[in-house]
Amino acid sequence: MKEMTLVTKLGTSHEVPIEKNMTIVKLAKKNKIQWGHACERGICAQCRTKVLEGAEFLNEITKEEKLRLKKAERQEHFRLGCQIQVKEEGTIRIWHAPY
Repeated sequence: MKEMTLVTKLGTSHEVPIEKNMTIVKLAKKNKIQWGHACERGICAQCRTKVLEGAEFLNEITKEEKLRLKKAERQEHFRLGCQIQVKEEGTIRIWHAPY
C-alpha cells in the first residue's frame, strides 16, 4: 500500500498508509498523530490543512470548505482536514496549518 505524508503543525512528518475515502482527521487519529479538530463537520476550522503536494489525488473542495475558508485560502491550497479524502493513490503531502 502506498503511503502519504502528514506534517503536523510543529513540522513533524509522518508517513502513513493511504486509506481511500477516510478523512485526514480520521486517518491522523487512527495513526495516533495529533491533528487539531473539534467538530469534524467543517465548521470550527481547527483542522485547517495546506495541501503541499498531490491535490489531484484528493476529493473536490466541499461546500463546507467553500463556506468556511476564504477564496484566497482555497487558492493557496488550504482545505479542512475533516473534509479531505484521498480518492486515488499518489504522492500526497499535507500540513496541519491551523489559524
